[in-house]
Amino acid sequence: MHARVLANHDRLRSSDLRADGATGWIAGVLAVAVHLTTLMSAAIAVWVWTTGTFLGVKLLVSLLLAGIAWEVRPRLWRPQLDDALTPTTAPAAFALVDEVAAVTGSHPPDRIVISDEFNASYGRARVLGKRILVIGLPLWNALEDQQRLALLAHECAHDVNRDLRSGLVVGTAIDTLRRWAWLLYPDLRLSRQRTWAASGGPSSALVMVAEFLAPLILLPLSGTVGFLAVGLHRVAARSGQRAEYRADELAATVAGTDAAIDLLEQFLAGDASVRAMQTALRANPNADIWARQRAFLAGIPASQRERWRRIAGREQHRTDASHPPTLLRQNMLTSREHKPSRLTANPETFQSVTAELFSRSAVITREIRDAGL
Repeated sequence: MHARVLANHDRLRSSDLRADGATGWIAGVLAVAVHLTTLMSAAIAVWVWTTGTFLGVKLLVSLLLAGIAWEVRPRLWRPQLDDALTPTTAPAAFALVDEVAAVTGSHPPDRIVISDEFNASYGRARVLGKRILVIGLPLWNALEDQQRLALLAHECAHDVNRDLRSGLVVGTAIDTLRRWAWLLYPDLRLSRQRTWAASGGPSSALVMVAEFLAPLILLPLSGTVGFLAVGLHRVAARSGQRAEYRADELAATVAGTDAAIDLLEQFLAGDASVRAMQTALRANPNADIWARQRAFLAGIPASQRERWRRIAGREQHRTDASHPPTLLRQNMLTSREHKPSRLTANPETFQSVTAELFSRSAVITREIRDAGL
């Protein structure tokens, strides 16, 4: 897998990171076919009641097809928005994000969710739902203001970088295909019924023939669907790698190349800084873990950062499974034209934004404490 990622990285390094559209069309057509199959299952479950078939057969077929359609239905992202920030509760934060979104050409988020992760994300909730920006408070606390600009730009860029994985049609189709493959995969274990039939029970021959024939029919179907799922996932993953590089490129456009690279550098110390916060909480439940995290990061010697960088290269460190390795992302930025920042961090603005985000600090502190127990 890493070899494919590296090969795609080398190909993209000298190319335009904007999507060409051809891959998206191919993946989209396949994804639509997947969802039409689900709709067809539901439609047949209804249509069977218009036929003259026996009532028992109608009931059995309709329940089976309706159950399958329900199991493989598209699963949509449903974040918890009860405590989300809105333009009313966080005017400074939304004004800043609006300014960043205008430069990236994206739509600003409708809600900002604060999490306890050393990460951030951007997505759509449900069909044509609200745009949600998720900001991990430990990550925000670890960054300088210009790096925070780069972070906001990277996340807003996900609205325009045409990432197939986050698309409503393709993203849900991959999950649907995997569920189809799971449903079709037969149970190959020796069942009680087969053991009982082999001992000479009634209709033993019919039971044994049925249990031997089922895998011969279902395994090819399950394998074919699984192969399609893997193929669609690889197409989406390749698109996702390009999309992440494109988001980094837009982050460099907004905050400058140096700030975008420094943002990625902080991810190498992310886990260690969160552990330092959890250690402080175990020693003192009332500790100021946010000050402790900043002190920990400020005290990291250059030799330790270099050590983390080399380990990251050997282990292909990623911010999460959906991103290319961190060092490859930095390499992509350094291999391209160095960009100055189009926006400059205003200390007073970021002080107001940080105060709004930290309105959830007590809850996030409890979540970090519980995660470290």
